[in-house]
Amino acid sequence: MREDKGKLLLAGNQKELRKCRLNNQDAILIFKALVGTSIIHINVSYNRISYQGIACLAEYLKDKNCCVQHLNLCYNDFGSAGAITLSEALQFNDSVDVLLMDGNKIGQDGGMQMASMLQVNSIITTLSLADTDLTTDCIIALSTILRANQSITSIDLSNPLLHSHQEDTTCHIAQMLEINKCLKELKLQKHGMTDYGAEMLCRFLKRNHALTKLDISCNKLSRDGAGYIADLLRVNHHLRELNISFNRIEDEGIEQISKVLAQSNFTLFKLNICSNSIGDKGLCKLAAAIRENPTVNTLYIWGNKLGTPTCDAFSQLLQSGILNQQCIDVRPYVVDGVNYLARIDNYS
Repeated sequence: MREDKGKLLLAGNQKELRKCRLNNQDAILIFKALVGTSIIHINVSYNRISYQGIACLAEYLKDKNCCVQHLNLCYNDFGSAGAITLSEALQFNDSVDVLLMDGNKIGQDGGMQMASMLQVNSIITTLSLADTDLTTDCIIALSTILRANQSITSIDLSNPLLHSHQEDTTCHIAQMLEINKCLKELKLQKHGMTDYGAEMLCRFLKRNHALTKLDISCNKLSRDGAGYIADLLRVNHHLRELNISFNRIEDEGIEQISKVLAQSNFTLFKLNICSNSIGDKGLCKLAAAIRENPTVNTLYIWGNKLGTPTCDAFSQLLQSGILNQQCIDVRPYVVDGVNYLARIDNYS
């Protein structure tokens, strides 16, 4: 267990806690003991807390003296009943600013209750609901709430349970982005987003001046989707970070984006294009664009087809200092006079 002033850090994925993760009985004792304390940060992620433990936490959050600001409950097992009880407690809570619930299968009922809570709560700014089995109705409800909610600045809705191929959820999110003026960070991994969804998203984002970070990785975008992204980058100069990794934009897709980066967009500084079936032609175009664009300083390219021309181009960029070795996920090395690139873990 890590001990920091004002923090309760009991994440079950810590080495020393992996064999003694918290269960409901532990959680109840801990949350009851917190009454009257000045704890502002609670991390009980990766444990075995189900409804009974969360119900005790909910009672603690209702205490008028509760001052918890950061609440990390990721990857426990409290399901929809726990999410409903927690939402009811948070509805009028005036301290929790960051709420992380990834990996808890809250489903339709829990997701709808969370959306209902956000109609009243104006304190939460960061909400993470990835891998929580949100349904189409939940995503649409949350998108509707975000049209009016003026407090949420970061939301993660990755990997919902969507059974329709009509991309209704992407359309609702896109339309919300035209109106919302507060959201800074949006994660939509594993939404089954196709080029049509990317077209809708980019069309409305052209009129959005708030969003700075967009993650649409692990979807179904091709070169056409990349073309819509390029069109977006041509006119939207507010986006700072873009993650389109694990799609299939190929050479033609990255060439369109590279052209914009070289000619008209000088505000994007972080780009992730890992695992997009991009070959030397496209990657060399990107390297050339980076030479023309001093703004892009963080780049992730691993998982593409890194042939000798690509290895030469990025080795030269790193040697010249245009790219910092700490801000790219590959490191050059030489064997028998030939440049190669090795993967390194520089992700942030």
